[in-house]
Amino acid sequence: MTSAVIIVLREVLEAMLLICMLMASSSAMKLTLRWLVPALVAGLGGALAYAVFLESISMSFEGFGQEIINSSLLVATMLLLAAHNFFVIRYLNSPTSIANDSCLLVFVLVGAAALGITREGSEIYLYAYSYGLVAGDETSVLAGGAIGAGIGLSLGTFIYYGLKTLTPRHCLVLSCGIALIIGAGMTSQAALFLAQADILPATEPLWDSSALLRESSLLGELLQAAIGYEASPTLVQISLHLGAVLLSIAAMVLGYFSLAGNRKTA
Repeated sequence: MTSAVIIVLREVLEAMLLICMLMASSSAMKLTLRWLVPALVAGLGGALAYAVFLESISMSFEGFGQEIINSSLLVATMLLLAAHNFFVIRYLNSPTSIANDSCLLVFVLVGAAALGITREGSEIYLYAYSYGLVAGDETSVLAGGAIGAGIGLSLGTFIYYGLKTLTPRHCLVLSCGIALIIGAGMTSQAALFLAQADILPATEPLWDSSALLRESSLLGELLQAAIGYEASPTLVQISLHLGAVLLSIAAMVLGYFSLAGNRKTA
């Protein structure tokens, strides 16, 4: 049961951190949360489809379909989070820009949340199916999963209302920082999948911090969910991690200067 609690908690926490950050930032920009409905529908539908067709997905791309799809979901989410930061900085620079950006921003919010739910939801479904139904241990997996999901949802609620207590400006600045960290962590995870698929080179780890904090420990699992913690990262992972950070910063700089021409004209 303990393993079920930790695994489901990790997956739920990763999705909740992403979704609650997006909810808080959209509220700070005076958008309604109606975008959450299509995001949940698309995400849960995508998770179910992913899990149901996992065998076909795994056999595609010469047997590396699952790794390629997972890395694609992670990279796509990172790009959407960078776009989120672009629109947030535009809003902070000129709140009236939301009138022109609202449609694209809603698309970004729905897309990022749906992709996060798809990936984490499919992982939970597959775990429950493999270790519960197939292995005949439904009771402990379902009970542990329910506890883990409850803790994850509670932590997500705490994150959302914690961000909501801040001023809109501080909430948006912190949301940008969270989006940057999540996106960089996802890119690092994507590098690991692509190395497993022989698309990126598999290099030796630069260091090994497992003696200080093992990935399999509770704190290690939670940090991996929150910031993409890796005890023994490779040079490729670190490079792509830094690349994702620079991309998000570039998006924010672009968002800041994107309205400069309009202000000069006015």
